Amino acid sequence: MGQRSLHHVSVRVDDVEVSRQFYEELLGVSAIERPDLGFPGTWYGVGGSQIHLIQHGKMMPEGIDPTDPHFALEIEDLAAVRRGLDAAGVTYLALGEGLLWVHDPDGNTIELRAPDHDR
Repeated sequence: MGQRSLHHVSVRVDDVEVSRQFYEELLGVSAIERPDLGFPGTWYGVGGSQIHLIQHGKMMPEGIDPTDPHFALEIEDLAAVRRGLDAAGVTYLALGEGLLWVHDPDGNTIELRAPDHDR
């Protein structure tokens, strides 16, 4: 799999604006650019990692939901990991190139991303 690093943690919130005031005004973290992903949220840079706030709401009707609370690992060879998941029969959600989500054996959501992915 190659070198791994923690890219971000994702937290589900009820109201992005209320949470934004808390994180920015009380905790003093600074917002960073976030692309339009089709659902409300905001991102913060913290050291070499990020915190992603995602407004609560189910995107996917069943299965893996990328808006669920999760952490993201940067994987050097994502294609190799994908082949391993396929060989093991593990279900995952791939949205575009360089990003996929998987559940661990306990149902926790993990985002796996290629190092050069821009989101």
